[in-house]
Amino acid sequence: MKSRYMVVACFLLLVALVTGCASGSKTTATTSKPTINEPTQQPVSTPGSSSVQKISFNSESLGKDMKFNIYLPPNYEVKNKYPVLYIIHGYGGNEDSWIQGLGIDKSADKLLSEGKIKPLIIVSPEIDNSYGFNSALGKYNDYIVKDLVQYVDSHFSTDATRGGRYIGGLSMGGWAALHSAFQYPELYSKVGGHSPAVWMDFWADTGGLKNWIYPSEEIRKQRDPLALAETQNLDGLSVYLDSGDQDGYRFYQGAEALNQLLLSKKVNSQYHHSPGGHDGDYWKKNMEAYLLFYSGT
Repeated sequence: MKSRYMVVACFLLLVALVTGCASGSKTTATTSKPTINEPTQQPVSTPGSSSVQKISFNSESLGKDMKFNIYLPPNYEVKNKYPVLYIIHGYGGNEDSWIQGLGIDKSADKLLSEGKIKPLIIVSPEIDNSYGFNSALGKYNDYIVKDLVQYVDSHFSTDATRGGRYIGGLSMGGWAALHSAFQYPELYSKVGGHSPAVWMDFWADTGGLKNWIYPSEEIRKQRDPLALAETQNLDGLSVYLDSGDQDGYRFYQGAEALNQLLLSKKVNSQYHHSPGGHDGDYWKKNMEAYLLFYSGT
């Protein structure tokens, strides 16, 4: 009788061990980290169509992983060198705002098919709510002008010269683009501020934003696009500014003042004041005009 119990007990123990091993292997498989598909310099576009990839990479300046979307034009090939547009989202946005949100990739496809713009790469990075400057939140300006540019140039077939590099953005991203381009004009040949948050005396209902961006007059001189335009040598830089006439933040005031200042310094600048508010409908309506500025034939 005892031997029968011993046989049964051994059998049950064996089943338990096999089941345990199987369930353990399943747990390992489901909890493993997802693989990040690193970009390569091999063509990734299907012939005749464009493509969009989401990339995650480690920013040395910020000490963390950051994401960006990248648009590659139809028939992208490594034997060609493409200009790059870095386009930055507004406050509360992210790397998806310009492509999934506003459809800049679809507008680029349309204009390319019509022969109105030259093929270009479009990079839409996340910058959190940082305004794109170096602060206690992190070195976001270094992330934009150093880490991001270096990563894109080393992984994709880019025209890595000043003439082949552009930067722009909307609202907060417009401020960040102007700030970066005016601080490092040797890096970019074109910059666009679309409803840029160039604050004048009106700060709307923004709480302590002014004290965070400009905690002192000395720091304001180092950060404010208006102040930088006054002191920096911007020769060879082309600037596009625009704002809707119903912009609730009155950013048309800052954009117009900046344009007048740039023109007084003989900088190639243009300002467009047209119907619209501070919203997606306005930016979508003007999307083709933006792309024509950056990459028009």
